[in-house]
Amino acid sequence: MTARDSKGKDASYINRLNKIEVLKLIRESEQLSRAAIVKRMGLSAPTVTRIVDCLIKDKLVIMTGEGDSTGGRPPKLLQFDGTHDFVIGIDLGSTTIRAAVSDLEGNFITEIEMQTDLEGGFEKICSQLVQVIRKLILRSKLDESQILGVGLAVAGLVNFENGMIAYSPVFNWKNVNLRTELSRHIALPIFYDNVSLVTALGELVHGVGKEYKNFICVNAGYGIGAGIIINGVPFYGNHGFAGEFGHLIVDSKNSYVGKGGLRGSLESLASGYGIAENAKRNIGAHKNSKILNKANGNLEEITAKIVVDCAKENDAFANDIFDVAMDCWGIGLDALIKLFDPEAIVISGGLTKSGEIFFKKLRENILKNEFKQLKNEVQILPSSFGVDATLIGALSLVISKVLQFEVKF
Repeated sequence: MTARDSKGKDASYINRLNKIEVLKLIRESEQLSRAAIVKRMGLSAPTVTRIVDCLIKDKLVIMTGEGDSTGGRPPKLLQFDGTHDFVIGIDLGSTTIRAAVSDLEGNFITEIEMQTDLEGGFEKICSQLVQVIRKLILRSKLDESQILGVGLAVAGLVNFENGMIAYSPVFNWKNVNLRTELSRHIALPIFYDNVSLVTALGELVHGVGKEYKNFICVNAGYGIGAGIIINGVPFYGNHGFAGEFGHLIVDSKNSYVGKGGLRGSLESLASGYGIAENAKRNIGAHKNSKILNKANGNLEEITAKIVVDCAKENDAFANDIFDVAMDCWGIGLDALIKLFDPEAIVISGGLTKSGEIFFKKLRENILKNEFKQLKNEVQILPSSFGVDATLIGALSLVISKVLQFEVKF
């Protein structure tokens, strides 16, 4: 590479970074003038004008009126406008596939839900995803050129270097490439990542990320995982496998082996399936429990929700199971707090539907293990988006690429 080529590359890189930061500043402000951008970013007025003109051309920024004059012509005010382009987000769950089209501000245009054909295997699920994407485009009545990409939240280990889903115990996938398969049928750019990290991106783009720059999103659902945000940036680790929080060993003496193949892991003892399996394994010794009755006498119909509902009714066996799970949660979250020192931990997933009993026990068990010498003021918060947390995250996976100018308009 010649010196001129190197300088050209550096200039292009710096221009892109400046463009990203200017757009971020405008997006985080209700209204902003060019002069205010110059002052806050320390860029020259011509540079800011060039960047703003480019953002207006990309239909990401609009002029909304005039500000107060300080002695000359009133300044033109700028505002982020995410209503011209659209993205598709898909929450690929083991039970259902939820998908939506939204604009760049996260406003849903249309939504679809269908049952996941888990027994059909990888190719069948890919066929379902293609069907969902095509239906969304049709129902939204948008031209495909207006859709900038598709984002998917997937339960499993995703290698960010090559796009391979290395392992997904929920889907029983090993070393599959979802992008390659979907791209055979869909021309749109396709992005996907681990469900917990995707959920964290949703909070970063549209939720608590507006207040906190160091936080962890924990999925407390059928499985357990964590998406880690450090200084406003997702933390991936060496291969993209960071945040496999559910595989943390919290009870090495426990004999139960979870779906991840580990004995005594947080997920095997405290996830949705872990709580249900604990009840199934031990219900025979607790004939007076209401759990089996609520499951219509069918062992296989026992769920975490049934266990929690019985615990709320002071069922002794259900309380014991719930207490074991929450003790494990306390150990796990305490470890996250001590390792990462986050401002907040955001909890999403099915277990949060248990209500205050879940969050109350969670806080109590975290306090059991905290450093008494240090006052950790970590906020424990429910997701900003409730049941839509993962879907918002899937949409944000593409939106974040757009805001970083990694997707072509």
